[in-house]
Amino acid sequence: MELKNINKLEKPIAIEEIRVVVTPEWVDRWVELDDEVWTSRLKVSEGFLGKEIWLSRDVPGEINVVIYWADYDIWQSHDKSGWCIELDKQMEERMEGHLLSMEFKFKENQKFKYYEMSNI
Repeated sequence: MELKNINKLEKPIAIEEIRVVVTPEWVDRWVELDDEVWTSRLKVSEGFLGKEIWLSRDVPGEINVVIYWADYDIWQSHDKSGWCIELDKQMEERMEGHLLSMEFKFKENQKFKYYEMSNI
């Protein structure tokens, strides 16, 4: 198959999707804490490629986090190591009751990125 506009990746990228709901007035605070608590740890984690934070225009307080991992098994080994649970606890405590829910969407339907095209 020859593609003219879309690039096929050499190795699929594992996609972690998390849906977070916070008190709408606390969205910016959640992003600050996420940067401090989670992103600082992810940046030094084996297999971590990057992260995006999407805010819902239609659902105030809804935050969707998309994390890209070079290898599914490495990502899953981090999840089992215990530090993920500890960071989740830190976030919950520091959000002072304004973290309403977290849904780990990848547990229902694991996705992998195989192709990409970007003008960004």
